[in-house]
Amino acid sequence: MAQSVPNAASGGNSTFPVARKMLPFTFMLFFIVGFVTVLVDPLVAKFKAAFSLSYAEAMLTQFCYFLAYFLISLPASRVLDKLGYLRGAITGFVTVGIGILLFIPAIEIAQYWVFLAALFVIATGVTMIQVVMNPLASGLGSPDTAPQRLTLAQAFNSVATFIGPLLAGIFIFNAITELPEGMAGTTGSLRVLETPCIVLALIMFAIAILFWVLRRNETVVRRESAHWHMPSLRENPRLGFGALCIFSYVGAEVAIGSLMINYLGLESTLGLSEEQATTYLAFYWGSAMVGRFIGSAVMTKVSPARVLAFCALMTAVLATTSAMTTGAVSAYTAIAIGLFNSIMFPTIFSLSVKDMDDQTPAASGLLCLAIVGGAVVPVLTGAFADVTSLHMAMFVPVAFYLVIVAFGLLCLKGALENGLGRVRPAPVGAAE
Repeated sequence: MAQSVPNAASGGNSTFPVARKMLPFTFMLFFIVGFVTVLVDPLVAKFKAAFSLSYAEAMLTQFCYFLAYFLISLPASRVLDKLGYLRGAITGFVTVGIGILLFIPAIEIAQYWVFLAALFVIATGVTMIQVVMNPLASGLGSPDTAPQRLTLAQAFNSVATFIGPLLAGIFIFNAITELPEGMAGTTGSLRVLETPCIVLALIMFAIAILFWVLRRNETVVRRESAHWHMPSLRENPRLGFGALCIFSYVGAEVAIGSLMINYLGLESTLGLSEEQATTYLAFYWGSAMVGRFIGSAVMTKVSPARVLAFCALMTAVLATTSAMTTGAVSAYTAIAIGLFNSIMFPTIFSLSVKDMDDQTPAASGLLCLAIVGGAVVPVLTGAFADVTSLHMAMFVPVAFYLVIVAFGLLCLKGALENGLGRVRPAPVGAAE
């Protein structure tokens, strides 16, 4: 899932003296986050083969990665308040670099749990960068043009999610070969990955040094509510349902993306090699870039709630069609799901925080926590695949997409509203 995450520490007004010079470096954050996140999908397929894992066990890679969003997002927001945006980004890049280097001892001892621990460290760093990049992009200029800057930044995220699987096909699947049967402790076949890990880690550290040089340019005013508290979900049903939809969307998207390489390798679909399948995985993620531009244009004429309901319904239809068919139809309908995934995160988010007013930052934090769906739903999908088949496992994401259909229709009908739980000023003359 390669979407940016609004967070509770939204930025305020910018007084950057070199805002135009800083914007390219801010866009770099979006690119790096998308690139690192999408590389987890090829690792699912490769770890499954290398360690003879079940689908549920292989999906623990996504569980450990997205669990960091749930555990780290709010603490990272507090760290951001103390360090500032650029120092927060520096901390994130250093953490990602350390996590990548932890792959080396994991390779040496060839233990799956060490890889999972390294992924969690990487995800911790990525989460810190996620928390930084939205308010930083918003604060680099006039608030009136913030949506345009964020839209442009999202394009860099989408480009990264497109080229990431292509590079993974070159470096991961060419570098790693399956461990020989009965030789699970052998590290020779994995050691060829050590050099790419060192290079990628050095890139992360180099970017951290770059932001360290730029750190004195930061004079963005960060806004922190004096009355930050979690909104009542009972009194804000749209927010509560929206959080469930973020959970559902991220989980379904990541589950399908994680299984795509194995799915396209089935004889009942295209029977592709892992390296060939990564090219198709790139189109799954890359089509979201196309869909984002199409969706933005359509929503100038059509209600966002209607567009959301339509796209969610299309993903459910495509996933069902893929599950019930074989060959090219099954493969291409699965890949096409990415096109309709494109508008879901920003649309769900904007609909969810409607009318939250002073509680919008806290509501954003709640929606950020809901990204933990990327940890839970893939494991459920993998477990279902173990007891049935990969085709039948597609029905797990279908169930979650139907939740989003219901949310879009209810918002369209005005059946869900926020605002009952917001902090209201005390009536004049009320007792202290």
